[in-house]
Amino acid sequence: MTKWKRWLAVSCSHGHLANAQACRATLEFKKRWKPDITLHLGDFIDLAALRSGAMRAVDSADRATSIAEDFKAGTTFLRQLSPTYIFIGNHEDRLYSCQNSSNAVVSHCAMSAIGDINDLARELQAKLIEYDIERGWVELGGTMFGHGFMFSEMATRDHAELLKKPCVFGHLHRVDRSAGRSLGAPVAWSIGCLADIASMGYARRNRSVVRWQHGIAWGEYKNDGKSCTVNVCSPINGEWRLPV
Repeated sequence: MTKWKRWLAVSCSHGHLANAQACRATLEFKKRWKPDITLHLGDFIDLAALRSGAMRAVDSADRATSIAEDFKAGTTFLRQLSPTYIFIGNHEDRLYSCQNSSNAVVSHCAMSAIGDINDLARELQAKLIEYDIERGWVELGGTMFGHGFMFSEMATRDHAELLKKPCVFGHLHRVDRSAGRSLGAPVAWSIGCLADIASMGYARRNRSVVRWQHGIAWGEYKNDGKSCTVNVCSPINGEWRLPV
């Protein structure tokens, strides 16, 4: 018989903007749950200084944000989490976009950071997953895991319909579950974030921010291509009531 195995997934810790309590809860839960597979689904660093709008605006506050401190905070949490899979999210993807910049300083910074990410993955013996809507997924028990790519109000449903399979992803910063309008009604789960939501100033005028929520996802799967359970834990009034 194929045995059930355990998995744990988190997303969007955003480097120096990570919520300390949410990160501690994640590490405590991993210690209790003892997963066979751990996934960080991406945006483990924030890289506000490389945001296209920040790079264009000379007086942008984001432009002055320390890349070194952000990178150190993000990679420190990855070392503590020791994931099996490290996903490149849309924030890390800024590095890959900037490595061919006509600005030699920006290009050098991006290539150095990419090299450090590759070195960290080797150090942790983790597999690095690219930011690609077709190839940027890992399958466990017939359920697909990835960073996430769409961001509309119906994005959770749209991911299920895109893949035509159950899926678990981050990116939206909200905890959500929706079935796709496809045969078999595959279900998608958006698992929230680990970032300090109040500190993410770039989004504080967006109505969608009121839906943002911390989350840790976990479950079990079999290597049979069809069996995977999904659960998401979020804090209640700031308190994490962790299972197990």
